[in-house]
Amino acid sequence: MTYSKLKSILPNDEIHYLSDVSSDQPEYTSDNHTYILFEYTIDYWTDTINRLDSSGIDYSILPDPHVDLNYILIK
Repeated sequence: MTYSKLKSILPNDEIHYLSDVSSDQPEYTSDNHTYILFEYTIDYWTDTINRLDSSGIDYSILPDPHVDLNYILIK
């Protein structure tokens, strides 16, 4: 999955490279994922999940250790 393709699927969401985030915060580390989306930067959570599902994108939802929200890891 390229950043451009992911951005075209999720145009209103703030997508980060996991490597950029995990260099400052090692708790967001994953060898199997490339991108991260934080729930507090997602415009509409349900729409984002529906778009990921309908596009066949492999993702994981995990609890954020810093706030009472989730984040999404994308391969």
